Amino acid sequence: MWLLSTDRAELQFFSSPTAVSGGYAILSHVWEGDKEQTFQDLRTLDLACKALRVNPRDRVSEKIRQTCLLAEQYDYDWVWIDTCCIDKTSSTELSEAINSMFRWYASAEVCFAYLADVPSDCVLDAPDSAFRRSRWHTRGWTLQELIAPLFVTFVSQDWQIIGTKLELATLLNNITGIWTNVLTNQASYSTSGVAARMAWASKRMTTRVEDEAYCLMGIFNVNMPTIYGEGRQAFQRLQQEIMKQSFDSSLFSWGRWAAHWVKWEPMEKQHMYNSFLAPSLTSFFLLAPSPSVFSGSSTLRYSPNATYPLQPYLPWQWKPEHNEPEDGEKRTLGPFGALELPQFQNTNYGMKCRFPTFEVKGITVAMIMADDKRDHYGILLHPTTEHLRDSSRVRYNVGYGFKTDTGISYVRLVKMGNDWYNLSFLGEPVKPEWRDLYIIDSFPEFRKVERLTICYALHTILPAPPIRIPHWLINRLVALGFEPVRAPIIRSTPKDGPRVPLVAQLTFVDVANKEAVRLRFGTCFPPGSSSEGDAGAAAHWATAYPQHAANWNDPMGAVEHDCATDHVRDWPGWAREFVDGPARARVVRLAFTRGKFAPDATLVLHMELAGSVWAGMMARKNVHFRPRAEKDVQAILAEQAAERAVADRRREEKKDGDAGRADGAEGDGLVEAIGGLAV
Repeated sequence: MWLLSTDRAELQFFSSPTAVSGGYAILSHVWEGDKEQTFQDLRTLDLACKALRVNPRDRVSEKIRQTCLLAEQYDYDWVWIDTCCIDKTSSTELSEAINSMFRWYASAEVCFAYLADVPSDCVLDAPDSAFRRSRWHTRGWTLQELIAPLFVTFVSQDWQIIGTKLELATLLNNITGIWTNVLTNQASYSTSGVAARMAWASKRMTTRVEDEAYCLMGIFNVNMPTIYGEGRQAFQRLQQEIMKQSFDSSLFSWGRWAAHWVKWEPMEKQHMYNSFLAPSLTSFFLLAPSPSVFSGSSTLRYSPNATYPLQPYLPWQWKPEHNEPEDGEKRTLGPFGALELPQFQNTNYGMKCRFPTFEVKGITVAMIMADDKRDHYGILLHPTTEHLRDSSRVRYNVGYGFKTDTGISYVRLVKMGNDWYNLSFLGEPVKPEWRDLYIIDSFPEFRKVERLTICYALHTILPAPPIRIPHWLINRLVALGFEPVRAPIIRSTPKDGPRVPLVAQLTFVDVANKEAVRLRFGTCFPPGSSSEGDAGAAAHWATAYPQHAANWNDPMGAVEHDCATDHVRDWPGWAREFVDGPARARVVRLAFTRGKFAPDATLVLHMELAGSVWAGMMARKNVHFRPRAEKDVQAILAEQAAERAVADRRREEKKDGDAGRADGAEGDGLVEAIGGLAV
């Protein structure tokens, strides 16, 4: 790793932390985009300063200079700063640095956490203090930078010391959710369960989606190649690496749950598939799509690894106060007939798992041996509907649908109470037994590409599709959690004959959060439009309906539109907002531009989501919708202005023509009247 000398800000390479005599300091900070100086920048600057015979420290950025001065003040000759101490043009060096970064932070004598948005006079523990709101607490990489070093010293925006990790442990626990005893070094981070460590990262963001996984490698003590460009597959690989060296099945303890005693009615399987089987519904799979789904899992732990478990299981967990003889059945056989531990192995048929398992009313439940100190957890399973399956080995998806008092709900986990020896589910007593299961671990990569063809039927209308849904928009909605549940429902299409309008509906659903956007769109031939067969006379229309738990089951009615309000050409700038409720909790902004390949026939949809509820979802997942390009807006406004001018001119011409005809008719009437008098 490269380090900077604190007296001159010059780079020097060290093979390992132990090679740095006298130790080193390290900087934790939030990057400021292109304002950060890189490894190459410092190399170039160093050469220039040698020629000018000046100290490079006087020419580096203010952040690097102040870091060097601060470290030097504490008698450290070397400091590490991630922006300039890694040659990111070398993929090998970058991968090596990421894989060893946790060790370098842990080996540092002190870590200076620079908070650029916190003033030195900040009252740190005030309810809405700048310290609580600092971006530093929201970034993925700063999680390991808080946990790994023994000493963390927080520095204000003007480089004043404002506190240490030890002093602020209670406040940091309140802000980050990291256990206080981990922050005070009274317990190792590794003693926390997998789900708990994931929960610490659940509200943090990274600029690159792959870094959601890479920034957690040290916290889970795993190493793996870094492959920028693989997307969320990086987080799948991280979980697979965790499973290779850990029995901790709390890794699977995420998502919605129900209590074992609920009186919900299980849905009929086909109805459940029709209602919930969106291609990327994350709850259907064993592995998580991102750390964000663990937000409610901070108290979950792997039961056989707990020092003070909800119930003892392995021999070392039995204490004298349990009053159980050493040869007793509970100590020798346990609640499931054998003292086994869960197993999981990745295969080409899914994840081969071994769990205590039972079945009730067609629902399979696997006891994953995780608890939250109050309840043991099970994971609900149902047979997959995929065609490629071995009849002798059932493949399962995760979760099940239930009819509730308020509608239908999809649940992944079930709380089974606090007694393994007295279990029941949906009112029936159960006795789990160890069993091998094949569970589909993640959404197949090839099907992620197939999602983009979901609008195939719409986009292949000849001679040109009236409306096109761009790929980027589908990808952005999917990244946010809104999945197209099926191909557009097309009621009619120009393929059916001349002057047949397009009438279609497309729904994007976040089933887990009961949020959805229903789009209805098409073409219309209003009265007085051009003659039979004139495709150019079609008017495009569109509407949008935000849906959520409160209106989830409301009937939508027929797919129709109001010519007075829904025609795109009548919208200012071809854009319109559809708002849910007076509080603007959910807002859909539809906008259109002309298609590049068939501008006279095709309009391309642009959509933005806004409102307090959806803004929160976008912030948590770091997914945002860019506004339409200004050039497109100006072009449409100019076109509308020209159309209005033409319409005004035609009205004036019509008015003049009508006036002329009226004058002629008045003259004819006068002649007739005179003639009548003469007679």
